Amino acid sequence: MSDFSNYLHGQVTRKKIEKGIEMLRNESPQELRRKLQNVNIDEALKKLDEYDKNRLRELGINVSEYRNRITEADIQKIHQVLGRDGEKVIRKLRDILR
Repeated sequence: MSDFSNYLHGQVTRKKIEKGIEMLRNESPQELRRKLQNVNIDEALKKLDEYDKNRLRELGINVSEYRNRITEADIQKIHQVLGRDGEKVIRKLRDILR
């Protein structure tokens, strides 16, 4: 049952990652700021802390697949959108992608 649960959770997580990359690439910083204005960054960081390479592997997510897709321009856009809070998010992303 745990394997099936991990599979389902992995599929949902993969879709969220894909949607996030799509939004990052296709939307302006202003549009992203508008969409994220009601998001509590501390809560988002807590959620992000639930994931590391091992957890993502358990969910069937290949980190190296995303390592090649997320560019420095994407990282800079995150910083542009989130400002100082972006530093924490970027640090966590880089840690996961290493």
